[in-house]
Amino acid sequence: MSVIKEIDEFVKSMPMDYEFSTKWFKTELSKKYNRSEDCYIPSDYCYNRKNNGINYDKQPHYFLYIKRGKYKYVGKNYTHNGIVEHKPRRKKS
Repeated sequence: MSVIKEIDEFVKSMPMDYEFSTKWFKTELSKKYNRSEDCYIPSDYCYNRKNNGINYDKQPHYFLYIKRGKYKYVGKNYTHNGIVEHKPRRKKS
């Protein structure tokens, strides 16, 4: 199963408007699907956030970015009319 399909399956059990941390998201998915936590990047699936390396228009969206390390589940059919912030991933030194 692909990471995208794993996330799609995982979010089905999340209550609407549930707020969560990056750490919780990565840990829970890693435990459930036995992949590295680094495979799961919640900001890649946000309506209001765009990362380099992700095709925003084709990527599924489930979350709103609230602040660093904090997200809110709003579902796959959420209507977002606000600004989409572009936040490139940090380069590893």
